[in-house]
This record gives sequence, C-alpha cells and structure tokens, in this order.
Amino acid sequence: MTLIPYCIFVVLAAVSALHVGWAFGMAWPAKTRAGLPAMVVGTPEGSSMPPAWLTLAVAAAILALGVAALWGAGMVAGLTAYRPWVMLAMAAVFALRGMATYLPFGPLQASAQPFRRLDRHYFAPLCLLLAAGYLALYLAP
Repeated sequence: MTLIPYCIFVVLAAVSALHVGWAFGMAWPAKTRAGLPAMVVGTPEGSSMPPAWLTLAVAAAILALGVAALWGAGMVAGLTAYRPWVMLAMAAVFALRGMATYLPFGPLQASAQPFRRLDRHYFAPLCLLLAAGYLALYLAP
C-alpha cells in the first residue's frame, strides 16, 4: 500500500515544480512564454500568466496535497483521527475537477485551445487517477 501515496506525492511534487518554474519565467511546455497561458491556464494566446506570487501559492498547495497523501498512509506524523476524512475530501476534489472537463457546462467549457485538448487528454485523466489514489488511501485499513 506504500506505492500509492509515493506515486501521488511524486506526481504532485512534479506538478508543483512546474508551477515554480512558471512563476520564475519558464515557458515549457509552450515554445514561448506568450503561448504558455493558452496551454496551461486556458486563456487566449497572448494573455498574461497569473502573478508569480499566486503561481507559487498554487505550487505550495499542490505540494501540500502530495504530502497529505503520505500523511494519509501514516508515513508523516499528524492528527490521525482526521486522516480518512481528509483522504475522502481529496478524492472528491480531484474527482470533481476531473469530471468537470467532460461536462457540457461549467467554467472549463470556455477554455481556449490547446488547453481544452490537453485538459481532455492529460489533465482531467490525471485528476481522476489521483482521485482513485486518494480513495484507495481512504479505503485502506
């Protein structure tokens, strides 16, 4: 059962590192910084990225979610009484985010390309996999 929380942590640490890179000017996976918002935010090409402080705050939150998976498996000390409920809440949040992509309504429907395609093929399925991982941690004895 230790493989699931480690996988969740590694994936979310990598996503967090991407956000840190974007906060400091990295353009990847876009070819230019101007093309980045259309790929990762869903705003039209030429839009500006969110401010660096906000991107760093998101990176910290994503990393905290990864640490929470380790905590949920008992690998990080903390209040044990809340572990199952936090894991269930994390599963719900990631499941809702993943499913929102495929709904015919909602804020993600107005997203620009190529974000829309990337979201359908990569971001949403990843969120659904993370939801399954957190659900497994919730169901684990």
